[in-house]
Amino acid sequence: MFTIIDILASIMFKMPYFTIIGAIGIVTVEAKSVFENLKKQEKGIEEIQKLIQMIFENKEEIKSFITFLKINSNETERTEK
Repeated sequence: MFTIIDILASIMFKMPYFTIIGAIGIVTVEAKSVFENLKKQEKGIEEIQKLIQMIFENKEEIKSFITFLKINSNETERTEK
């Protein structure tokens, strides 16, 4: 009959140790990265608010740029045909 030690030994000697150590290392690095990005997120919100404000201030220029791109896109389609 198998004893608990025999079962544990058969499991332990078949395990890919370097793969497990590597996976633990990757998880650790990713967790550290997530926590660093959480700290930077507060700064990002302020930047997003400024960007949205700038977009609303310049909406007419953005509209004219979009129409310019559409006109150029239509002209390139005509020349390709």
